[in-house]
Amino acid sequence: MFVKRARPRPSVRSRAVDDDDVAPSSPLAQSVTSSEVDAAPSPSATAMDRKKAQRKSKLNKGGSRLSFGGDDESDGTPFKQKKSLLSQSLKLASSPLASAAPTAAPTASSESYSRDYIAELKAATPSRAARKKDDQEEIGADGLSQAARDKYASTIIEDTTVGIPDHVAVAAAKSRRKAALDAQRAGAEGEDFIALGGERGPHPESRLMREEDEGDEGDEDLADYTEANSRLYIGKQANKRAAARLKGEIGELIDEREAEDESDEETREWEATIVARTGHSVYAEAEKKKKPQGYVSAPIPTIRPVPSISSAEARIAQRLAQLKATKIQSEHDLETAVRDISLLKEQDEDIRKQLTEVEGKREWVEGFREWVEVLGHFLEEKMPKLEDIEKDAAKYEKERSTMVVQRRAADDADDLALFLGIPTSTTPESTVDDSAANSDARRIRRIAREDRRARRRGVMAAAVPSDVDGLSTDSELDDETTDAFTASQHDLDREVESLLADVKAVDFRDPNQGLAVWFGDWRKRYPEEYNGAFGGLSLVQAWEFWARGEMVGWQPSRSDNPIESFRWFTSLYNYSRPKPENADADDMDLEPDVGEEGDLATEMVSKAVVPLFIKGLEAGAYDPYSVPQTRRSVDMVEVIGDLTGKESRKYISLVKAALGVFQAHVLELATAVSASGGPVAQRPPPYNPAARSAMQRYVRRRIKLIRNLLLWRRVAPTEVHDLVARVVSVVLRPVLARTWEGGGDDMAKRVLEVAGSALPDNLAKFLQQGPQL
Repeated sequence: MFVKRARPRPSVRSRAVDDDDVAPSSPLAQSVTSSEVDAAPSPSATAMDRKKAQRKSKLNKGGSRLSFGGDDESDGTPFKQKKSLLSQSLKLASSPLASAAPTAAPTASSESYSRDYIAELKAATPSRAARKKDDQEEIGADGLSQAARDKYASTIIEDTTVGIPDHVAVAAAKSRRKAALDAQRAGAEGEDFIALGGERGPHPESRLMREEDEGDEGDEDLADYTEANSRLYIGKQANKRAAARLKGEIGELIDEREAEDESDEETREWEATIVARTGHSVYAEAEKKKKPQGYVSAPIPTIRPVPSISSAEARIAQRLAQLKATKIQSEHDLETAVRDISLLKEQDEDIRKQLTEVEGKREWVEGFREWVEVLGHFLEEKMPKLEDIEKDAAKYEKERSTMVVQRRAADDADDLALFLGIPTSTTPESTVDDSAANSDARRIRRIAREDRRARRRGVMAAAVPSDVDGLSTDSELDDETTDAFTASQHDLDREVESLLADVKAVDFRDPNQGLAVWFGDWRKRYPEEYNGAFGGLSLVQAWEFWARGEMVGWQPSRSDNPIESFRWFTSLYNYSRPKPENADADDMDLEPDVGEEGDLATEMVSKAVVPLFIKGLEAGAYDPYSVPQTRRSVDMVEVIGDLTGKESRKYISLVKAALGVFQAHVLELATAVSASGGPVAQRPPPYNPAARSAMQRYVRRRIKLIRNLLLWRRVAPTEVHDLVARVVSVVLRPVLARTWEGGGDDMAKRVLEVAGSALPDNLAKFLQQGPQL
C-alpha cells in the first residue's frame, strides 16, 4: 500500500531557492521563482482564493512528471536530481575564482594535459569547504543580521518604525498610554484588552484560540487522506480514465522508490571508491593477497662430502651414549615409579588401617556413651537415697554426742556448785529444783556418776590407780542407749545394702567390673583423649557413690579402720598405677609408677573422706576428752595432709574444724565458770568436805583436755598454744585462785607440769606463785 505524501501548507513567506541546486543566473531558476511567487497567495487573500489555487494545482498534478516541450514546460516544476546525504555533505560551495576564471577544458581528442591547464585546474579546485561569512558581514543596512531576518522575517517586514522615532511617534505613544490609563480608571476595557473570561470569540467557554479560528477549518491539510479533493466520476469512460490515472500514480510511486534504491546503490559505490583512494580498502587487500607470484624454482641441495668410517663411528658412539643416557633415565624413572607405587600402597594400607581404627573407635565411643548415659540415670536415682542415709547417720551421731556433752556439763556444774558457787539463772524448762549444792537431783547424778566410775575401776583395776578420779573419760552410754545406737548402725548398713538390691548388672554393683574396665579401656585405647578429657577425675566423680556408701557409719575418731582398709582406696590405688604391657619378670615385684592422671585415691580422699570427717566433727562425733579418739583423729589428719598436701584448702578446712571443737568447748567452760563465780551467784557452804574432791575432779578433767589439745601441736602448733593459754586463763585461773589455799596450789603445779611449755610467762608465774594479794 502506498501512501501519498502530504503537501506542505501554504505559507506567507516565500521559500528561498537552494543556491547549491540551481544557479541564480539560470533561466530555470528564474522560472521556478516566478512560478512560486505567482502560486503563493498573499496574506490578504481569502479562503476562497486559496481553495481555488489548491484545485488548480491539483489539476496540474495529473500531467506527466517529465515534459518534453509544449506550453506546460515553463509552468511545471523543473527536474531535480536526488543526491545522498554523504554527497550533499561533501559538496563544495561555488568559488568566485572558479566563476571568474575562464574554463579551459581540453578537447575530447587531446590525450595530455598542459602545464598551464593543470595549474589553472588546481587554482580553480578548492581544497576545503567555503568559509562562512562573519556576523559583521551579514549585518545589513537596517542593523539586523541575516539569522535575525530569517527567524523574524514577518515581524521585521511589518515593523516600519525601525530607527529613532520622531516626535510624532512619541506623541502618539503617549496619547495611547494616557487613553489606556483613563480607561483603566473608568473601568472600561481598552482596545488591546483581552478578557480572561470567555465572553468574546466564537467559543466563549475557552480563552485559547484554536487553529481553525485563524482561517479555514483546517481540513485542507487532510484533504488527500479524507478524499475531500476526489471527484465523483459519472459514466463508464470517466471511471476508466480515473482508474488509469490512479494506476499511473501508483506506477510513479514505484518508480520513485526504485530510483531511491538505485541512488543508494550508487552512493555505496561512490563511498567504496572514496575509501579505496585512502588506501584502506578491503578489496585492495584481497587483490594484494590474490596477486600471483612469479615462478620460484626448487632449492638446489647442498653438496655434502661422503661420510668416513671415523665420522660414522663417532656418530654411532654418540647415539649409543644417548641411548645409554635414555636407558639410565628410564631405569631411574622406573625405580621412582616403583617406589612411588610402593609408597602409595603403604599410604593406602595406612588409610585403610586408619579407616578401620576410626570405625572401631566410633563403635567403641558409641557403646561407651550409651553406658555413660545409663550410669548417669543410675546415679541420679541412687544418689539422693544415699544422701538421706548419710543424714540419718549424722543425726544419730548428733544425738549420741549431745547425751555425752549434757552429762559431762552436769557433772561440771555439780562440782562447781560444791566449791565455787551456784549460778542464779536456771533454764525455764527445768522443773526440778537443783539450785542447791546438795539437792536431790545433784545427789542422784552424783550417785550415778560414782557407780559408773566404780564399774570402770573394776574393769581397769590394774591399769588405773584409785587416786586419779576425773582423768577417765566419762563418755560411755548406758546399756539401753548403747543397744539403741548399735541397732541404728545396723539399720544404716541394711539401708546401704538395699540401695543395690534391685541392681542385677554386675558392672553397676561392683565398680571394679564397670567403671575400672570402661575407663581403663579408654585410657589404653586413646590415651591422649583420655588425658585431655581428664578421664581420671571423671572416674573419681563416678566412683564417689560407691565410696560414700562404703563409708556410711564410719567415723575416723572412733573407728579402728584406716583409709587403706576400704575397697575403693585399694581399687583406685591400683588403677592409678597401671602395669606396663611388656614388663619383665624382675619388674613384676616392683611397684608401678603413678600414671599421668595422678593418684586417684588422693582425689577420692579430698572429695569424699574430708567432707565426711568435717561433718562428723561438726556433729560431735569427736570427744575432745578421749585420748584414743584424739590420737586417731590426729593420725587421720596427718595422713590426709600427706595425701592432699599441707597447703590444700581441704586440709586447712579440716584442721579448722578439729580445732573448732576445742574452741567451742572452751567457750562453754568459760561461761559456766563465770556464771558460778560471778557476784550474783550463790556461794557454797563455808565448810563442805566434798568441795576439795570436787575441785580436784574439775581440774583433772581440764588437765586431760589440755593434754589432748597438746597432741594437735603436730598439726597446728600456734593455734594449740593459744587455746591452751585460753583454757588456763579463763577456766582454771578463777577456780585455782578461789581454792588456792584449799588444794588449789597442788593442782596448779600439775597444770604447770602439763602445759608449762605452751603457756606465756604471766600464766606460768600465776601457777607458780598463786594470786597476788
